Amino acid sequence: MYFKLSFLFVIINSFILNAQNLDKLTGLSDNYLKKEIRIYKDRGITNSGVVFRVYKNSKQWNAETIQWFLPKEISSNEFQIISPITKNISSDKNIELIFMTLEALNIGQLPMEDAFEYKKEKKSIIWDEDEKGFVMQTSKISILDGNSYSVIYKAGQYYNEFTYNNPESYLQKFPEIDELKSFQKILEYIREQFNLNF
Repeated sequence: MYFKLSFLFVIINSFILNAQNLDKLTGLSDNYLKKEIRIYKDRGITNSGVVFRVYKNSKQWNAETIQWFLPKEISSNEFQIISPITKNISSDKNIELIFMTLEALNIGQLPMEDAFEYKKEKKSIIWDEDEKGFVMQTSKISILDGNSYSVIYKAGQYYNEFTYNNPESYLQKFPEIDELKSFQKILEYIREQFNLNF
């Protein structure tokens, strides 16, 4: 069988998110607490990004945002590290309840984006004059501008990690993708509970 692949690039400029590298800019340890959720929002086209974090430290539940910055170029071979800004955030709801609600919204089960990448493809069968037969044509939209999110979830022995590139933009194009809908609910819940523009 013969396949044709065509790409439509909607917008340009993407930043690949890597939580381990961002931990250096945020000052966070890569040793996660027993109960912790981190959601790293990339920088888009700016020089900074944000980490939303909810965790239990000893017996206390906490929530915070950490704004991180790319190093500032001093000269062609010299850079200055800019200290992150950590802000404790609060909600009218109990932080443990918020953590558990995020679990109920399936933050611990959502897969890596690769697992549902095929859902962003449109396939059709067409007649190809050159081949003198039917061929499958696959079209895929790639949205390269927007915000990407990397998530780390830990609760005791349970661990999940996933990254979604431009999930809100893709959800507009593909409202039938359940994983994107679930992640959108997580983001909306966080924004609502903490009154965040995240």
